[in-house]
Amino acid sequence: MNCILCKSNLIKGIVNHIVDFDGHIIKGVPANICKQCGEYYLENNVELNLEKIIEDAKKSKAEIFVINYSEMAA
Repeated sequence: MNCILCKSNLIKGIVNHIVDFDGHIIKGVPANICKQCGEYYLENNVELNLEKIIEDAKKSKAEIFVINYSEMAA
């Protein structure tokens, strides 16, 4: 798979994913990262886990969250 923006190769890595509209930061998210421009892409199962993590975090009514992906996705 190649980057949509610059067409460079992707490598597997870990990113901090920011959910802008909710003020959540999820640390340690597995992603495919572009070696050239840094754009990252999440696999479907990771996206589904993130949705659940974010929904659970919304229930606590805090303004900003920093969540560790590996702890919450297990």
